Amino acid sequence: GRQAPRPAPTGWAELARAAEAAYPDLRAMVVDGRPSLRGSFPVVHESEELDRFVIQVDFPNGIAKLPAIREIGGRIPRTADRHVFVGGPICTEVPELTLLRGDYSLLSYLEGPVRNYFLGQSLVERGEPWPFGERDHNKAGLVDAYGEVLGVSGEQTIRRYLDLLGHRKIKPHWPCPCGSGSQIRHCHRADVQRLQAKVSRAIARQALGRLDSYP
Repeated sequence: GRQAPRPAPTGWAELARAAEAAYPDLRAMVVDGRPSLRGSFPVVHESEELDRFVIQVDFPNGIAKLPAIREIGGRIPRTADRHVFVGGPICTEVPELTLLRGDYSLLSYLEGPVRNYFLGQSLVERGEPWPFGERDHNKAGLVDAYGEVLGVSGEQTIRRYLDLLGHRKIKPHWPCPCGSGSQIRHCHRADVQRLQAKVSRAIARQALGRLDSYP
């Protein structure tokens, strides 16, 4: 017989109410267990609404993770230069970046990176430059972004840090990921502990996997 519809994830009702309260023109819906928001998203700057875009916010991997956001009004060309991924989701920033910072919530994401993204798109349509600076596309931009959050530079150093943070337990006698050859306890122990408290193992592995996806 027909399979019963999948239920919405735990906490979705509360999240939907908060999103609709903050953005009254977004409507929450659930289709086969996949929750989403759809509607008109305001671009607000200094309390003034400058523009609006029609968007869809999908949560394919759970409501605690970054959603996939699409501009569905047909205004934004589906090109890398306009910061749109293949298949249509917008590229507000490196997807793991917000999670690596340890400060993710849906509303803060909509109010910050998503709002900035659409403000930039609105300005570009008017012939103005992208207002927030641009990273290189592909691997170079990824390395730059991860290094900025981790506080280190160089692809191999970044890889060592992400690999270390992906472990369930970090032992102080292991080699320091900075590459000095010293043990962690005699080198960057405080930095490692700070990052370990902020960056989950899953996100560290996800970030490393994205680096591995590039040749």
